[in-house]
This record gives sequence, C-alpha cells and structure tokens, in this order.
Amino acid sequence: MAQCSRRRLLLAAAGGLGTLLAWPWANAGAEAGAGSKVGPGAATGAGSGAEVADGVANGVANGVVNGVADEATDGAPRRVLAIGPGALRMLVYLDAVERLVGLEDMERRPLRASTYRFVLPADIASLPVAGPGGPGRLPDPERLLTLRPDLLVTVGLDDQQLAVLRRRTGVEALALSYGALGALEVADFSASLTRLGSALGLSARAAALLGFFEDSIADLNRRVQRVLDADHEADGDGGPQAAYLGGISLSGAQGIGSTQAGHRPLRWAGARNLADEVGPNGHLFLDREQLLAWDPPVLFIDAGGLPGILAGLPRDAEFYQRLRAVRDGRVYLTLPFNAYNTNVENALVNAWFIARVLYPRALADVDLAEQAAAIFTAFLGRDLLAEVRAAGYGPGRVDLLAGTWAPWP
Repeated sequence: MAQCSRRRLLLAAAGGLGTLLAWPWANAGAEAGAGSKVGPGAATGAGSGAEVADGVANGVANGVVNGVADEATDGAPRRVLAIGPGALRMLVYLDAVERLVGLEDMERRPLRASTYRFVLPADIASLPVAGPGGPGRLPDPERLLTLRPDLLVTVGLDDQQLAVLRRRTGVEALALSYGALGALEVADFSASLTRLGSALGLSARAAALLGFFEDSIADLNRRVQRVLDADHEADGDGGPQAAYLGGISLSGAQGIGSTQAGHRPLRWAGARNLADEVGPNGHLFLDREQLLAWDPPVLFIDAGGLPGILAGLPRDAEFYQRLRAVRDGRVYLTLPFNAYNTNVENALVNAWFIARVLYPRALADVDLAEQAAAIFTAFLGRDLLAEVRAAGYGPGRVDLLAGTWAPWP
C-alpha cells in the first residue's frame, strides 16, 4: 500500500499504542449539543480512553493534518444513498454521513450491536425512506429518483441488480464489499474503502484509516510472534494457543455452534482456531459433540450471541459444565463481530483482547482500554468502550454457570 504510506495522516501515540489517526472532525463534539449534525465525531462523554481520543484530535485544523489534506471535493457527489449491509458503515468510517439523502428501513431498527450506530446523528431517522435494506434486496428505483441522489453506495447487490438500478435511475451505483457476507476479507474491504474514498473526494482519509488498520494488525502480530519465538527457544514449544469462538451472528443472532474457520480476530491474535480443522474459510454451524470433542482450553463468545446462549442455560447447563473452559473460568466475551455486516473496528479490538487473554506477556505494556479508545477513535471519531460495555457487549469475562459477565479487566 505505497500510496497509503505516502498519504498517511497519522500521529504518533505514546505508551506503545502504535499510531493514531487524526480526523478533521475529532474535536467537533466538544462544542456540539445533543442531536447536532456534526458527523460521527460528536462526543457525548469522556469514556475510559478520553486522553487517547484527545491525543488523536491534536493538530487538527481546517481539515489539514500534518500538512496533508483531502483533495478538493468540488464535483464530488454530495447527495448519497447507502444501500445494503454495511454501506452506511463505510460512509461513517469516512465521515460522510452528512451527504445522506435517505435511509434504509433496516438502518432505522434498534441494532446497537452495529457499533457505528452509536455515533450517528440523533435525527438521522428523519431522512426519507430509501428502501427496505437487507442482503440482495433491491430498492424501488422510482422511490430513489424522488430523493435525487448523485451516487448510490451499494453492498450485497449482484451484477444484474446493479445493472437494473443503473438503467432505471441513471445514477452511478458503486459496488462495495466486505468479502463473503459476515466473513470480512481484508483485501475486499480495503479496496472498497479506497474506491469509496476516491468517489467522494476523501482518498486521504480512506488511506489514513487503512494505514492505521494495517499498522495495528502488524504491531499485534509482532508482539505475539516475539513471545512465540521466545517460548520456542526456551522449551521447544511456543506453538499458537488453541481457542474456540462461538455465537457469531449471521443473518441474526446465533448459538454457541455458530463459528468461522479463518476468523480474522483469532488469526490476527495468533490463536490456533479450532474451527480451522473443520473446513475452509467461512461460516460454520458445528454440532455440540464436536465442541465437546475439542474441549477448548479457552472459549470466546461473540456478544451478539450471548443473550440467546444465556437464555438457554437452564436447558444447556449440563453441556456447558462438560467444557473445561467453563469449569476453569476461561470463558470470555468479545464485541459483536457481525451486525448488518462486519464491525471492522470491533474485529480489531477483539484481536487485541484475544491476544491479551492468550499471550499476556505480549501485551504486558498495553492498556487495553486505551487501545480500544485508539481504535474506536480512528474508525468512528471517539472512544465508545464505556458505551458498548453499558450496552452489554463486552469485552469481558463470562461465568456461564452463573449466567453473568463482567467487563475486562
């Protein structure tokens, strides 16, 4: 990503946090009142990572950071519609929500597991209806025309649907992707955010965010690999720690058997994902007997699936008691990975949290709350850890026998 390296808008952060992204609107929330339309940077509370978030905002003036500004947006689309799972999320990542001229019905539903919903303007639901939303659901072209968009940002539509949309509206439809629905392929996500940034005149911002994303993963990889190498030299072991992550949402909340081979946060954290032994990359629904056969030493549960898992405890208590991770108190809650497509910022926070659980020495000098603050601020404009915790989404430790969870640490 040579272009990203040349155009990165990053500030160095102290305390081993890697690099932080400085957003032009990161200070806006300090003066904004409730419900003000200032984009995702509208802060409503300090949170545990306030110092980090303040650091991200330093040096921001008139949309220029470290001498680099986004290209002029004259002629760039100003009236945009987001269609399909995760399209609006990408607009939020680029601070382009103010360009929306309509909103899908799906985006009006309460869905706090989609972390970007925490930073949407309070009055966004007053926008006109842009269609039903959902994977592969084509909105009514005639309705779209009444909103006079000059760009349709789409996710989850096939080539035929896109052709119909373009032909019947005469509006450019930009096809974006996170990869296979709910799986997160980094190459697809990065290429899509880059394309969207170019279309909106926000290429520098897209490059900066992707640079932060890549740097954070690389930093985590280096830390874990150093520990694995040291352990291998010391005793000939040093292999990745085995773990299982269940409850991953796909078209709604799912149970403990819902998992992924090739799950990105586990891979970034250097874990040996037990689900990789079953099939190729992608979503899997496993039989509980398989989970018992593995008997994972560490069990992670996606917060999107936790309510259903807890609701089923009276029926399933005997099953969970047979798992050593449950008996040993090594069950942990991760932030929702999927909610109307993948929460990329949550995936990155989860990777750092998982690595802290599996390889504590690798992250001994890292404050996880500050790390989460840096990630949330880079992607969404402010620290959201306190808010997602208050909503019951972790990260934390789960006591399945008692049916409770507590924030980490």
